[in-house]
Amino acid sequence: MKKIFVALAVSAVFTGAAFAAGNTGCGLGTHLLGEQDSVIVQSFAVTTNGTSGNQTFGITSGTLGCEKPSKFASSEKVNEFVQANLDLLAIDIAKGSGETLTSLAELMEVADVNAFSAKLQANFAVIFPSADVEYAQVVDSIYATI
Repeated sequence: MKKIFVALAVSAVFTGAAFAAGNTGCGLGTHLLGEQDSVIVQSFAVTTNGTSGNQTFGITSGTLGCEKPSKFASSEKVNEFVQANLDLLAIDIAKGSGETLTSLAELMEVADVNAFSAKLQANFAVIFPSADVEYAQVVDSIYATI
């Protein structure tokens, strides 16, 4: 047991040496300990952030010094919409217009619906590479296209 503790302590020191002040990220460890210029404190903050799973919570909720991604809520709505309307969306993207495509543009808060529609139509083969494409791949391809 003593050897394990010593090994962990040594690895924390060497791991911590790789971090400069300000590199601890966000999470409970950073929130409690702050951004200090100490290898030991930064190592403890990073370890706390990484092992307790609070960094993920902080990012998704926008707490613990983390910033919530601006597209997080709309991404979930887009995922649900594309999953429910995959076939209709494919038809509208192929045409370059339609109610489903317009609704998608609104969900994604696109300012220029015509340019958005034209861009997706031009990239139809990338967005829908096969008839059995999964909705998640369609969503990823749409985000990559715009």
